[in-house]
This record gives sequence, C-alpha cells and structure tokens, in this order.
Amino acid sequence: MSHLTEKLDTLYQRHRALSTNIDWGYHRLLPWERGRNFNDHPWAPDQGTLSPELTLAVETAMLTEVNLPWFTHGLSTIFESGPSALKQFVHTWTREEDQHARILDVYLLLSRNGDPDARDQVRKTVVETGWQAEDTDPFALMVYTSLQELATRVFYLNLARSVEDGDAVLANILRALAKDETLHYTFYRDATKAYIEEDPSRLATVCRVIPKFVMPGFGMPDFTRRIRVIGSHAGYGLPAYYEQVLKTVQRFWGVLEHEMSSTTRDARLALDKYLYRMRRVISRTSSPVSG
Repeated sequence: MSHLTEKLDTLYQRHRALSTNIDWGYHRLLPWERGRNFNDHPWAPDQGTLSPELTLAVETAMLTEVNLPWFTHGLSTIFESGPSALKQFVHTWTREEDQHARILDVYLLLSRNGDPDARDQVRKTVVETGWQAEDTDPFALMVYTSLQELATRVFYLNLARSVEDGDAVLANILRALAKDETLHYTFYRDATKAYIEEDPSRLATVCRVIPKFVMPGFGMPDFTRRIRVIGSHAGYGLPAYYEQVLKTVQRFWGVLEHEMSSTTRDARLALDKYLYRMRRVISRTSSPVSG
C-alpha cells in the first residue's frame, strides 16, 4: 500500500467516525405542526415566515442539493480508477447528502414559504437538466469539491444567521446541514493536501481550478439573479467567498507560499491576476478586504 493510499484510508475512516457523532434525522428537525393540506388550504403569498429574498435563498439551496443523483454519478465516474477510499467516500457522502434536499423541500412546504407549484416546476427543470463536471481529472475534481463543500458550509451558516429572527427552526436546520458540509470539506481538503505533498507540481492544477470555480447550481433558471439576492440578503456574496472560502483553502494548501517552479509558474501568475481582479471588484462594491 502506498503512503498516499494509506493516508486516504485514514482520512476516510476518520470521516466515518466523525460523521457518526453528528448523525441527524430530518424528521426530528422539521416543524410538522405547521403542515396543512394544500387542497383545503391553498397557498397564498402572505403565509410564509421569511421575506421573498430569504425564501429565494433557501429555494436555491434546495435546487442545488436536489441534483444529488447527478453529482453522485459524476464523482463515481471520475473517481472510478482512483484509490478505494475515494470511491467509498462518494457512497458515504451520498448517504449523508441524501437528507439535504428533502429537508429543505419539506421545510418550504410546511412553512409555506414560496409558491409550491412554481418551485415544483423549477425543481423538475433542474433535475432534468442535471449536472456534469467540467474537468475529468480526479485531482482537479478534489480541488473543486473542496471549494464547493466549504462554500456551501459558509453559505448555510451565513444564511442561518440571516433567518434566525424570522424562523429559528430553519436556522437550526441550516446549521445541521453545515455540520455535514464541514466534514465533507475537511475530507476533500485533507485529501487534496496529501496529493500536493506527494507532488507539489499539482499546485498548478489548484491554481487552474480556482479561477474557473462556480457553484454546481449554475445551470438552474435565473441563477445570476439568485446569486445577487443571496449576496445582498443572505450574507454570502463575493466578499464572503473571498475571505471565508478562497483565503481559507489557499492558506491551508500553502498555494501562495510555495515558490513558483517551471511547472506551476504560468498557472500561479494567472491565479494572482484573478485574485487581484477579485479584490478590485470587492473594493469597489464594499469595504476593502485585506490581501
């Protein structure tokens, strides 16, 4: 067994142990007492507990999570020839993620936040459209999923703070989801670091993936407007992504601390330009961020 394979096995077993400690059942978190028959009590816009903007943020989260079958297929296909621990993790991850779309969907129905008929049509469109990874390189996918899992964690925690006053039950649900995302991010983050330690030239791939990153829900209808609303009302815009996601992974992997080599120079310089442009955009639209 190679050192890398052994390391991945250790990370997977650690994940299994930690996830057992935070295991939760969505039936215990939902406000079942709020449920009413939609045939006898038709939906009306004034029935919800959240603003339209926060409702849109929760719907966007659900519409992203609902594509789990496509995510599982994509990950399984790309990791098919990889170490056993990666393939096992996809199965465990799928089991844990399975509750996410369900709890958000049922919460929205019970709380009567958002038009259920309109949401159902968008949901069907999203699932039919599916998802496909832009990169078929297993290591690039690990970098992507590290970013995606951390971004989702930060989004859920920031959204939980935004909805706390309006609906503490939803805030509790979002924090439960964030616990899952924390462990998923930790696995991919540490697996990525193990690959970098084995071969530092892989940092070129890290530098290449970061500027191309976009959340997996980008294909859903009206995605650009949804992102704007989430940034302005749910506490997760470009500054949060830069400070709480990008800087976190870069620091952990030592992306900017590694000396540039002939194999990483071009990708690193492209990343530097991307980060500079991002800081410029943030400084024009909000308070300045540190470099």
